[in-house]
Amino acid sequence: MRLRSQIEHGRIALTVEDNGIGIQPDVQARVFDLFAQAERSSDRSQGGLGLGLALVKSLVQLHGGEVRCHSAGLGQGSSFTVTLPLQAARKVERPVSAQPAAPAAQAEAPHAAQGLSILVVDDNADAADILAMVLGSCGHRVQVEHGSPAALAQAPLLRPDVCLLDIGLPEIDGNELARRLRADAATRHCKLIAITGYGQTCDRDTAIAAGFDQYLVKPADLAQLLELLGEARPDVLV
Repeated sequence: MRLRSQIEHGRIALTVEDNGIGIQPDVQARVFDLFAQAERSSDRSQGGLGLGLALVKSLVQLHGGEVRCHSAGLGQGSSFTVTLPLQAARKVERPVSAQPAAPAAQAEAPHAAQGLSILVVDDNADAADILAMVLGSCGHRVQVEHGSPAALAQAPLLRPDVCLLDIGLPEIDGNELARRLRADAATRHCKLIAITGYGQTCDRDTAIAAGFDQYLVKPADLAQLLELLGEARPDVLV
């Protein structure tokens, strides 16, 4: 493992290199996507959830930076580079008693201004919790439920602007959950987005017919999800 840094044109680049298993070329293009994973060998069957790098990308972008990876192929190691802008030192003197100005970074962060209320429903607790962490870092208010009954109980109280629903839920699947949310006066106007592993056209058509506004197939593109959230606006619920 080797760590190196470089400063150029007002930006700092931090690169981590290893001599591990490497990354296939087709995987490199989607390694930062939400839930993306490479194929694992039998001795590495217990892999992660495909969330860590997506979380890194989200946090780096919130600070005006970018992250990229490179690998020559399987067995040839990998490198990951995070590039961030350098902050110029302020030369304005301020009285000791003066209160510092509120930082503008949070207000300028992508999608933070909306402050949407979001309900995430996924029976994979780790996936739901880390997705909530990503969205929370973008300035949204997120509540997580791991089953449809709990979601149906909380949604009328929460009145979320957006619901991110898995389809393959136990007891009540995501499509039926969407129908019930649409039938409730407290939640019928919220934006429903499916995030699911079901990717066939018939699956998408069934979900849209059930009341979903958008349909994202895992591995979901985090940038696309944030763009959809950026388009959402709180509706007046009746």
